[in-house]
Amino acid sequence: MNWYHGFERVVRENVSLANLTTYRVGGPAEFFAEPSDALVLGQLLTRTATDGIKTRFMGGGTNLLVADAGVRGLTVKLPKYAFGYLYRKNTRVRVGAGHSLPALVKWSIANGLSGLECLQGVPGTVGAALRMNAGGKYGEICSRVRRVMGFERTGTAFDLSADDCGFTYRNSNLHGRIVTGCELDLMEGDPVQSQALADKIIREKCASQPLNARSAGCVFKNPKLPGVAPAGKLIDDMGLKGTRVGGALVSDLHANFLLCDGRASADDVVKLIRLIREMVYRERGVYLETEIETWGFDAQELVPSVCVRAA
Repeated sequence: MNWYHGFERVVRENVSLANLTTYRVGGPAEFFAEPSDALVLGQLLTRTATDGIKTRFMGGGTNLLVADAGVRGLTVKLPKYAFGYLYRKNTRVRVGAGHSLPALVKWSIANGLSGLECLQGVPGTVGAALRMNAGGKYGEICSRVRRVMGFERTGTAFDLSADDCGFTYRNSNLHGRIVTGCELDLMEGDPVQSQALADKIIREKCASQPLNARSAGCVFKNPKLPGVAPAGKLIDDMGLKGTRVGGALVSDLHANFLLCDGRASADDVVKLIRLIREMVYRERGVYLETEIETWGFDAQELVPSVCVRAA
């Protein structure tokens, strides 16, 4: 009898993850589930915890690199029909983790609510945005979060305040948890002014980022060290724009974007990450931390030997 006996309607085996990511590379999930509601999700997590099944959460796949060999255990993706809800009461908004982040930004502007314009052009789902505290130079999602709801890996429900989420630069205490939704505190706004700001942000991004290419956004976090340039500038200074490993290459438009062509593999991307890390560390003494999630790789597979101590 399979461990997922009783969950056959939501759990499948050997499901390809490549087409569920913007890189469109990588292997299959050993088990893959799209829970039909929060009750089923909680029950499923209780089962995996009891049976020792490793569980991962997948959002829109816009910030994810999956190994070519795939991943063991269960990958959970929250379907929009069950976790894409959106409710408003005055300036307070309750939204499901499966809701599209770009659609939420568009909806808020159209409905005279301000505060999310800073997320214009950020892809993916609300749940993934919360876990990584998505944002840019104009702000981050944490500035509007009031509460975050979801489940621990054990199947126990949680309801955390924004302070308890531990939001930091591109990180939070939500990693290791399954986020199902949140409450946001927005402001009354002028749709015309909000749209003007959103348009300005997207114009800036289109001019400096390869938004239509097969990428996962910025691969490395900007170093938080005095006097140290952003990751893209460090990589550009190494003369690495256009550098290719197999089907993976460094964008000519923004050096912190690694792109995949139609023949790329996850291994190509990993080799390019190692090359960049090694050159930046050797030349500038800066260890670049990854901003993207990486699944199915050994702990040191993305770290060249020269950087092991720094990592």
